[in-house]
Amino acid sequence: MSGANNPITGVFGSGQVQIFANSGTFTVPVGVAKLRVRLWGGGGNAGGGFALKTIYDLTGVTSIAVTVGAGNSAGGLNTAGGTSSFGSYVSATGGGSIANSGGSGSGGDINYTGGAGNTTNVGGGAANLFGNGGGTNGSYFLPGASGTGINSSTSGASPGILGQGGGSTVNGIGAPIPPTSGQESGFSIDFIGTGGGGCAGTPGINGGGAGSGSSGSFPGGGGSNGGYSGPGLVIVEY
Repeated sequence: MSGANNPITGVFGSGQVQIFANSGTFTVPVGVAKLRVRLWGGGGNAGGGFALKTIYDLTGVTSIAVTVGAGNSAGGLNTAGGTSSFGSYVSATGGGSIANSGGSGSGGDINYTGGAGNTTNVGGGAANLFGNGGGTNGSYFLPGASGTGINSSTSGASPGILGQGGGSTVNGIGAPIPPTSGQESGFSIDFIGTGGGGCAGTPGINGGGAGSGSSGSFPGGGGSNGGYSGPGLVIVEY
């Protein structure tokens, strides 16, 4: 895949990008001496962490193991999300279960933490390049760089970068309004994981947390009661 438009981080190296939605191995191309990697942990009830790191010295390195953390596939309130990692260089843990804290980046030049979920039904947002994910303490949402979900008794979920959270009328009367993606300015890997949270049975989008009774979004969005959580993601630029 050729380099995408990245208005914040710029095109890295030769502009080549490899995206890992599943665990695997990155084979270091001949002549590549440095690379940049960004990764998200899988969602639990809380959102997955984020990290970005530039690796400068690849002398003698021919391949690097890539682990992509799984989202919680048993329902957002049961288990934590999985950890994503790029060899021993950098990692991001998955979001915790049932109101535990969000996952955290580790070893990166930039490290952020996913948003906390609700003890009963609302998923936290994933962290991303712009900061920590949005969270909730059970009564109100805590702003972040991606949205947390909200339950049916509240009028709207929190927004993400360039995107709005989902909405509904008070007490769930009326059709829920879905969140927007956070990528209205055109596709860029800089804006992955920056979407708004879900509301009233509506999932989040682009890293946003799930509203009550729905699933967390990809990558790393926290799930709610009865819903799954978003899996992690690893992106390598070289």
